[in-house]
Amino acid sequence: MTKPGCRISNTSFAAVFFAVITLLCLPGCAGYSTPAPLNAQWAPTRKQSKTPAPDKTWQGIRARAPEGNEPLSLAKLLDTAFCNSPITSKSWNDIKSKKAALGQARSTLLPQVSVTGRGQREKSVPNTVSGEANQLKYGPSGKAELLLFDFGGRNASIEAAYQDMLSAGYTFNQSLQDIILNVQKAYYELFSAYSVVQSAKADLADTGKGLEAADLKYRSGIVSKLDKLQAESSYNRSLYELEDANGRLKQAKAQLAITVGFSADTDINIVMPQREVPFQMRESDIREMIDEALSCRPDIASARAAADEKKAKIRQANSALWPVINIGGTYGHDWYKYYNEKQARDNAYDYGGYLSVDWDIFDGFYNLNKKLQAEAEFNAALDTLIQLELEASADVWKNYFDYNTAVKKLGYSKAYLESSTASHELALEGYSQGLRDMLDLLQAQGDVSNARAKHVDSQRQVFVAAVELAHATGSLKTGTSPEKEGQ
Repeated sequence: MTKPGCRISNTSFAAVFFAVITLLCLPGCAGYSTPAPLNAQWAPTRKQSKTPAPDKTWQGIRARAPEGNEPLSLAKLLDTAFCNSPITSKSWNDIKSKKAALGQARSTLLPQVSVTGRGQREKSVPNTVSGEANQLKYGPSGKAELLLFDFGGRNASIEAAYQDMLSAGYTFNQSLQDIILNVQKAYYELFSAYSVVQSAKADLADTGKGLEAADLKYRSGIVSKLDKLQAESSYNRSLYELEDANGRLKQAKAQLAITVGFSADTDINIVMPQREVPFQMRESDIREMIDEALSCRPDIASARAAADEKKAKIRQANSALWPVINIGGTYGHDWYKYYNEKQARDNAYDYGGYLSVDWDIFDGFYNLNKKLQAEAEFNAALDTLIQLELEASADVWKNYFDYNTAVKKLGYSKAYLESSTASHELALEGYSQGLRDMLDLLQAQGDVSNARAKHVDSQRQVFVAAVELAHATGSLKTGTSPEKEGQ
């Protein structure tokens, strides 16, 4: 019975309740706002400290630096990239997550045991003459249950989790190969950038000699001022090309630094490769090479495992259409304390076993549609696998012939450089002796400059084509031949 003066109507209580909730929500709502005009930069409305907190993630990146001032070999660059790469770290953590999920699926092979403790105070005042009950009941209880049979659903769940873990593992392997590819390409791009600078310096020296010869002949009155101006134009163009090459060198350094996990402004130097062709190409039938690639590439293996996972989920979904059989047992022990009777404490045991059959006869076609969904996802995974295998075959085909073409171009560029260098030397000597005119010298300078550029680019193409072919065939491995590359 409610005391006088304390009665609250349901309407008043609801109004007070919603008012309190509104007051509690107001501080949170007041702390955010949408951007003002469409052309205005958004800023949070909450008060920010005048000195923003330092970015600890960026501080960690900034703290990374090459050990010492010695040039880094390709093997050292790869080791550094493996340690610093967030891609491999994420892939590794994905594997650990999938392994834990596999452990969860395998837990269904073991009994599920639970223990409960409870306490219950009971007091009832009946309107009959049977008397009131006033007692305290407390004690533990336990339950153990084991799944006996579910038409293959449990095994299918374990298989799906296992294939999912395999897929994550192959994805991790693919991330390693991608890092090897990216580091090697950045390494050879930087090597090529150094070569371009050296080529530009050689061009500058050649045009400088031509300008010196033209100036000497002009001051001697042998040639007109046009020769000197043409030589100056060629020399200034060489200065421009050298400056452009230096800029590209800085960009290549920054790209390699980023690839191995350093900040872009890190000063990084490399040990130059000693071999012209990084890998000895074995003669092989292209069909055999494609077949080998499809059996070795981690991304293809990951796609196969993903398809097998979807296939296992079909069996898992199909088992949900059928009954589940469990066996189990229960045990309980209760103590009683009576407050209204002068009676000693009492206790009771409760235990038993059971065999249960559970079957969802009708669930609104939920499990049936779940099976249809699993079948469609499996077919989609197969289509993805087919597409990846077709792309892999095209990748191997392209890179195989790119490599062969690059090797042949390197040989031709070397011959072109040798002949153009000899031609330029003769042209410069002939111009100095008055046997050649300025146009002949400028033509020879242009040829040798073009030959140097083609030779440098051909070297880069051979290196890059070699690692891209290895990547396409899935044969890039950690701890292999790159160790000797920078020695």
